[in-house]
Amino acid sequence: MDKSSADEIIKSIAEITQHVDRDQLEASFASTLYEQLDVDHVAIYKVYYHYNQPKYLLMLEVRDDQQHIYGLAVATEKEPPHIIEQLTSCLQSKKPAIVQRPDNKMIFLQPIMNHLNEVVSIFTLSSSESSNYHENEKPMTGYFQVYRNYLRLLNESEHDTLTGLLNRRTFDRDLDKLMSEWQKKDVIVDNDKSNVNRRTDNSEKGNWLAVVDIDFFKRINDKYGHLYGDEVLLLLANIMRESFRNYDQLFRFGGEEFVIILRDTDQSGAESALMRFHKKVGEFSFPQVGHITVSIGYEEIANQTIPSEVLRLADEALYYVKEHGRNSVRYYKQLLAEGKVQAPSTPAHDDIELF
Repeated sequence: MDKSSADEIIKSIAEITQHVDRDQLEASFASTLYEQLDVDHVAIYKVYYHYNQPKYLLMLEVRDDQQHIYGLAVATEKEPPHIIEQLTSCLQSKKPAIVQRPDNKMIFLQPIMNHLNEVVSIFTLSSSESSNYHENEKPMTGYFQVYRNYLRLLNESEHDTLTGLLNRRTFDRDLDKLMSEWQKKDVIVDNDKSNVNRRTDNSEKGNWLAVVDIDFFKRINDKYGHLYGDEVLLLLANIMRESFRNYDQLFRFGGEEFVIILRDTDQSGAESALMRFHKKVGEFSFPQVGHITVSIGYEEIANQTIPSEVLRLADEALYYVKEHGRNSVRYYKQLLAEGKVQAPSTPAHDDIELF
């Protein structure tokens, strides 16, 4: 390897590892693979499950010297059957794979795991010549090792150490990003009325924020001790993972409070998912403690402009639940329509606190 090649590799690694945002990291890494390796196409597929069946969303691709970023709001799952078959095989094995197509094109598939050893995305790299794979093999392996190591560090900084759920700091960042992403989608919709992702008055999909609180959790700690209290938190986190889609986002806010972001669904879908989770918690028998209940308040976040306001409204719905018997799920907008909560007053511009 000559000095110029070594300098390019070091520069590309420095570029990749400067990002703490996962989407930016993925985009930078995909571009690096395209630029540094002899490949024609790089793509990233996100893995999610629908009724326990894996689905694949094409989130990003680099081809013809151009990067195309789709994001969850506009990503497509309409891939050719042979691509789906290759992705499924890679998902099941959890190992890299090489596929040679009849046209002599080579496709390399690399699964990416999360902190729970689950495949959350799959990279595909395509080359028009089979001989290119042998030239790419060592640098490709090295780049993916750097990427996995860096992801491991990100995982440790983003997740709660006890439950493995995302932490409060990650919530603040991800909510800002989610709202920005959804606003961009609305701009696309406004500019293209024929867009298949266009939301209509009859079938409106958005994003939803729910705040979850374990009822009488202090009693659990006082009666059984913090060791059993921690076990309740850990097992509740597991029930959350089983109850929601893997592209919904689950956070431990601290103590016995959790936050859920439900993505790309309507109010009925959000309510059904939260009620299903609520029911599962009530039916589960926690060791030594027995049965517990949770209170949940939620609100739509798609059309909001201030992240803190969305959280406040969901929290107000939760407060109503806790003040009226606990152990239920309530929607802020419905409570407002019923006159059970008051609409927030809009502060005058002079009253806004900037710091």
